[in-house]
Amino acid sequence: MAMTRAFLLAFAASASAAALVASGEVMVAGQEASAASVFTAQQATAGKAQYAKNCASCHMPDLSGNGEISALAGPTFMETWGPRSTKQFFEYISAAMPYGQPSLTKDAYTEITAFILQSNGAVAGETALSASTAVIIGDLVAAH
Repeated sequence: MAMTRAFLLAFAASASAAALVASGEVMVAGQEASAASVFTAQQATAGKAQYAKNCASCHMPDLSGNGEISALAGPTFMETWGPRSTKQFFEYISAAMPYGQPSLTKDAYTEITAFILQSNGAVAGETALSASTAVIIGDLVAAH
């Protein structure tokens, strides 16, 4: 009976471990779970060029802002936008930026959003960002 119980416990532990490996949930000791990536490296790279062309003159090349113009990277940005979603950020910039002339394509706004997320510590992945992607920005950068 003790042998059967030991076998069942060992089997259950092995099955649980296999399920975790299959689901991609295995973590090394001390490692935090990372947030899902919601943009691709290609989007962030294109966004860097779009940002330089359409945003850097006001928000500065390093995204630091300039006193009157808000920073798009760092603690101030995260304080304002961290609790909000990627969709809210996308909707805001596509309706209001460039200041007084929201005139870029949907793809350009998506790429700029990806670049700004990356500049705040989010990591690119396989999933492309879209206008309807709605993930809390702070969740994307918290584990990175």
